[in-house]
Amino acid sequence: MQDEEENAMNSSDTPEKDAELEAFELTPENELERKLKEHKEKTDDLTNRLQRLQAEFENYKKRMNKRIDDIRGVAGESILLKLLEVYDNVERALEVDFEENPGAAEEGVAAIRKQLEKLFTHEGVRPIECNGQDFDPYYQHAVQKVHNPDEPDGIVLEEYQKGYMLKNKVLRPALVCVNRRKIGDEDSSDNNEDNKNDDTGE
Repeated sequence: MQDEEENAMNSSDTPEKDAELEAFELTPENELERKLKEHKEKTDDLTNRLQRLQAEFENYKKRMNKRIDDIRGVAGESILLKLLEVYDNVERALEVDFEENPGAAEEGVAAIRKQLEKLFTHEGVRPIECNGQDFDPYYQHAVQKVHNPDEPDGIVLEEYQKGYMLKNKVLRPALVCVNRRKIGDEDSSDNNEDNKNDDTGE
């Protein structure tokens, strides 16, 4: 009989306790704490991912920088090896007795020039065309300006030093002489002289 009463009391307490527990779990404070915990977990996860990505990116940069250095080194070695071949030909040419064989000097220089031109072409180096072209400060540097009324204004009259392009980039601008006609200045000075003559009655 006593056991039945205790069971009845326990059974009557259980729904109330469950209701109290449910009410406790659904309070605004607990809901806020739950959401804050979820946000913190998400933030921590994103932070960890970001840190991993940053580490991977830094490693990628190091690998790429090393690869670029390796490529530059190989490219530099390749050009130097080709220049050494030219240098070998220069040494051979200097061994020739030009007094006994003057034609060998011209032939040797021509062969070296041809070899260098082949090297430049292979590396994408080409000369800049200047003579008879309109002056362009991007490709040319005017070291002298002359007055030639028979030639167009701004035309390149003479090339003092060749310029070269490396693919689409100016490797070295050409040194040129540019024509400046100065027609306006001369006409104005001539008109002034004519006006003076008219005023003096000459």
